[in-house]
Amino acid sequence: MLDLKAILLYMLALVILGLVCGHFGLRILKRKAAGQEVREEGPESHYKKSGTATFGGAFFIIPLVIAALASFYFPAFGLFRLLVLGMLLFALIGFADDYIKVYVQKGGLSVRQKTVLMLIAVFACGIYYLYFLAEAAVFRLPFVGRSLEISGLWKIVYLLFTAVYLYFMTNAVNLTDGIDGLASSVSIIVALAIAVISNKLGLADAAKTSVIYFALGLAAGLIAFLYFNRHPAKVFMGDTGSLALGAGIALAFLYLGLPWALLFVGFVYIMEALSVVIQVAYFKHSGGKRIFKMTPIHHHFELSGWGEWKIVAVFSLITLVLSAVAYLII
Repeated sequence: MLDLKAILLYMLALVILGLVCGHFGLRILKRKAAGQEVREEGPESHYKKSGTATFGGAFFIIPLVIAALASFYFPAFGLFRLLVLGMLLFALIGFADDYIKVYVQKGGLSVRQKTVLMLIAVFACGIYYLYFLAEAAVFRLPFVGRSLEISGLWKIVYLLFTAVYLYFMTNAVNLTDGIDGLASSVSIIVALAIAVISNKLGLADAAKTSVIYFALGLAAGLIAFLYFNRHPAKVFMGDTGSLALGAGIALAFLYLGLPWALLFVGFVYIMEALSVVIQVAYFKHSGGKRIFKMTPIHHHFELSGWGEWKIVAVFSLITLVLSAVAYLII
């Protein structure tokens, strides 16, 4: 049985840790001139944001890492530590990209370099999940309440699916991080949805507690980060934060056996990524025509006259409604 008082104190502690990290971290980032150049192909209204501090993902990653270290006093929290470790793996890739963008060259890692590093990370996570995790990998069917255990040769097939799923979702969250407070606001709702859905499933107590505390810790860290990232943003999460965030969310749903639930809970992420794919494909096929004014799709709404606050509010509401739908059909 979950202790509500303990959960609230835990979240409050991580919010405070996140605010402390942000307060001192922002000073360090400004002193180190860790500002991000806004891409020239983005909306003109964003040019004034050039020089805004990046690497802000550390503000919600560090509290989770501290919680993971503290969890060594509780052996049952092994899955919590694994999820945080998975986030850190992608955070390192994002950090390398951010560091190169700020201090070496504006383009960051090349597409090939970033792809190779991310593929290594997604296959490492997939292999560990399918072959080394103590609990059997499962896929939960919607509506019927049944689970399929992934075993035998099906593990190879599922590994390929896992790699595509993790790669797509981490990039999708990365693309969503394009206006002040959008990725963090949407992801707070997604993290809370993970906790609520986890509580509904018939998981073993240790596993359920691990996932719930991971999700609530992520939500708490993001709440603190949003204080600095709300419009007008003082700091961006950068690839350090967005890749880690995408990985943490995708890995949590993968462990729960519910990767399909992100079609609902993560609809905004998927919409953002698909808008880019559709735009590029149509542009090439039509000889230079466009479907959207600009992608990812939040820029389309920006250029249609929506303010950043409105986009964040509408996209967050969509996430909240579809998260409730996912909860009902699981």
